[in-house]
Amino acid sequence: MIMDLLTLIWVFFKIGLFSFGGGLTMVPLFIIEFEKHGWMTSDRFMDVLSLAQMTPGAIAMNSATYVGNSVAGVTGGVVATGALAAPSVIIMLLMSRFLMKVKEHPIKEAVFGTLKPVTIALIMFAGLQIGENTFFDDTFTNIRWKVIGIALFIAVCQYGLKKINPIFLIVLSAIAGVLVL
Repeated sequence: MIMDLLTLIWVFFKIGLFSFGGGLTMVPLFIIEFEKHGWMTSDRFMDVLSLAQMTPGAIAMNSATYVGNSVAGVTGGVVATGALAAPSVIIMLLMSRFLMKVKEHPIKEAVFGTLKPVTIALIMFAGLQIGENTFFDDTFTNIRWKVIGIALFIAVCQYGLKKINPIFLIVLSAIAGVLVL
């Protein structure tokens, strides 16, 4: 149990330390670490990710809580969530005063300007991984047309009907998934 908790702390601290740009940028690291430690397959994690996106809160935090809980119970969930958040909290505490002093400095602008494309690339990579697992079977020979149809329908609703409530779309997509699949 202690080794499981220490492993959770190390893995989630490392993911929190090396991920920039939010929950979806952490997906590639989640998959690598979860498979390496035998906690879950990438297919299983995509199911967890779907639930994490539907529940209130940050995707990464919800995923960490779920995985930590499945590895070491409630304590594991708390430890994994705390370890994932710790690097951001520590870095922001250390850098907040410094960032206020250099808020208009060109070097700061250059550093943050460089992080933007990296963040976009990580989010695109996560999107591709999610798309692979969602739209294709394990052998990539069969396309899941029903899933593509649901995704297109929800996308049209989202972008075509600008005033539609996103929570309604989440519930609608969950119902459609249960009924169609």
